[in-house]
Amino acid sequence: MTKKQELKNRNIKSLYVHIPYCEHICFYCDFAKTIKPKSKENVIEYLNNLENELISYENRLDNLETIYIGGGTPSCLDEEETILLLKSLSKYVKNNKDFEFSIELNPESVSETKLKIYKEYKINRISMGIQTFNNDLLKKIGRIHDKDLAVEKFNLIRTIGFDNISIDLMYNLFNQTKENIIEDLEYIKQLKPDHISWYSLIMKDNSIWGKKNLKKPENDEFFDVIVNEGLKKLGYKRYEISNYCLNNKISKHNLSYWDNSLFAGVGFGASGFELINKKYYLTINEGTILNYQKKFEELSIEDYYFQIIMMGLRLVDGINISLEKNKDAYLFYKEKIEINIKKGFLLLENNYLKCNDKGFDILNDILVDIL
Repeated sequence: MTKKQELKNRNIKSLYVHIPYCEHICFYCDFAKTIKPKSKENVIEYLNNLENELISYENRLDNLETIYIGGGTPSCLDEEETILLLKSLSKYVKNNKDFEFSIELNPESVSETKLKIYKEYKINRISMGIQTFNNDLLKKIGRIHDKDLAVEKFNLIRTIGFDNISIDLMYNLFNQTKENIIEDLEYIKQLKPDHISWYSLIMKDNSIWGKKNLKKPENDEFFDVIVNEGLKKLGYKRYEISNYCLNNKISKHNLSYWDNSLFAGVGFGASGFELINKKYYLTINEGTILNYQKKFEELSIEDYYFQIIMMGLRLVDGINISLEKNKDAYLFYKEKIEINIKKGFLLLENNYLKCNDKGFDILNDILVDIL
């Protein structure tokens, strides 16, 4: 495929929809969010603005392969608000088994009624934020559910008929121990979620903790090793630095970020990666929740190539440099890439550029070196 053909054939593959409302703000979170207003009219106005933003894309969302509703806490919307949101998205949903339609939930706002509404509107993947199954740690990070509620709601989601459930977990929390991680692994063994995103705590400047200048805890244990080895024993495949799945149930939506596909972001704080008039742009919706505007930042060719390297190296399989766009990025940074290959951090095998285990541990350092 020539560059001209590639540009012509690139459609927006994925849509991210941001719901900025939460019932409670977690201490570590720095996403665009606010406490859900008591005024229902404000929420309805936000959802109407979302629909207008979708309409502004005209036919550019006709070839979507995934939709992801994130936040914030999308499950904090009540039944009426949920239906209004899903009706506005329904025309973009494809009626085929390969289409992925996800929504994020917190255990405390999961209900049988809302789960049935999700089913009715063709949502087929649930992502539930659990973070840990240890009640003491849940309190310390500002979560308002406990482990029993998380298990109860997970089982309810299964009972309603969802066969693709992801859970979010965290490690390197304050006072977390090896035994806590092993406890989380035991719950995974019991529940068998189809997908797991298990991230290390990052102290974000705009989080409650960040604003208090708290420092990330120093742990003696190599929690990432315990996580990786524990999940491997349970049959999970690691396909990205922090993501694991059973039966190849990868997050197709997140893969679109990592493999340099085009994606649109709608709603306050949502970002995107779009191709407009043969130029690549990063987008971000800035302003206020009820009055935001889309800001466009054109990518230089160097920035575009670095994005391919930065995101692609997060994948266990790495970057397919037989694809023209990826090959160009590889050749652009070839000298620095080869230095890291000689250092034993990167591999080039069967036309795939990827990290080895050492490289994964220091990926940020590798990227700084390449840049």
